[in-house]
Amino acid sequence: MEGDHAWRPALDQEGLERADWTSQVKDYAIIRLDRDGLVLSWNAGAELVKGYAREEVLGRSFEVFYTPEDREAGLPRRLLGSAQRDGRVEDTGWRLRRDGTRFWADVVITAVHDEAGTLLGFVKVTRDLTEQHRLERSREQFIAGVTHDFRSPLTSIEGYAAMLASELSDPVLGDFASRIRSNAVRLMKLVDLMVEHCHMPVGGVGLSVEPVCLATVLRTVVDDLSTTVQGHEVTVQETDVVLPADLTALARVFTNLLGNAAKYSPVGSRIDVLVEPGEGVVDVVVADRGRGIDPADRETIFDEFNRGRRAADDGGFGLGLAVVRNLVEQHGGSVRIDDGRFGGTDVTVRLPLGPAPSVRGGVETDGLQSTPG
Repeated sequence: MEGDHAWRPALDQEGLERADWTSQVKDYAIIRLDRDGLVLSWNAGAELVKGYAREEVLGRSFEVFYTPEDREAGLPRRLLGSAQRDGRVEDTGWRLRRDGTRFWADVVITAVHDEAGTLLGFVKVTRDLTEQHRLERSREQFIAGVTHDFRSPLTSIEGYAAMLASELSDPVLGDFASRIRSNAVRLMKLVDLMVEHCHMPVGGVGLSVEPVCLATVLRTVVDDLSTTVQGHEVTVQETDVVLPADLTALARVFTNLLGNAAKYSPVGSRIDVLVEPGEGVVDVVVADRGRGIDPADRETIFDEFNRGRRAADDGGFGLGLAVVRNLVEQHGGSVRIDDGRFGGTDVTVRLPLGPAPSVRGGVETDGLQSTPG
């Protein structure tokens, strides 16, 4: 009703259109550049982040914000070229303030066109992430130190326990030494898993994508896990699938899944690794005959520190499946859990396929290859 709004001042539409809203933003440096990269506008955030007053920088090249080594390498011009070609470009790295100090910046440059598609210039948005970068570096150094401090004594314990187990004639003492070694190995795996998980949120796990022969990865993982899967028969379906992936990351995925399958399956049971190619994707199924996962846990079992309601007191932190999901999603894939076709659990990793090279590692047949555990 009219009376309800009588207290509100009339909107000055012309004033709104005239106002330079970005000039008042202080959390981000928002700069307009012309087609040659000369500064056309300078907001309050740019003055705070970069240290230049507006009158000092208008009309100057945006290259002044880059380090000498980046200017010499042609980075500023390459970024403008990428923005013009692709519409936008994002870059993270060191930038310079007016006083010569460096700050860690996340930069997005967006090309601006008129209605006819003619390039008018660019909008450059910069965030100062120096503190976050410092914290991430400190965290990485802490993780590296903890890893070393844990692994060194554990490696010694495992080595001496293995030597004792092989030398002791008393079966009881030999069994004790074997248990010590087994637990030392388990602790080392848990340390590796925690470190791997801690790196992921800060981008510590970077992908180096190349054509990868899936069969080779799967067979290598099974061979490397010979001790872990001891007491199980592991069958790996032959396949000629080649996909774009990070070899190390893909091996981690199936190392975790096969390790879980063996851990939660009865001794002597079989674990099948099945490969099911589809339209533009491939499904790799790790099918066990274990205790299974409660249906109520399937939506949350990939969350950090969630081991599910059927988990017994058999170790683990609930990080393995979280690592699997993270690595698979970095590949543009997905992972799910279903009731097992053989009575246990089916974990299906779906990965996108890419153009396969002509050489496929000599893997040409289908069938099952048995690998005794």
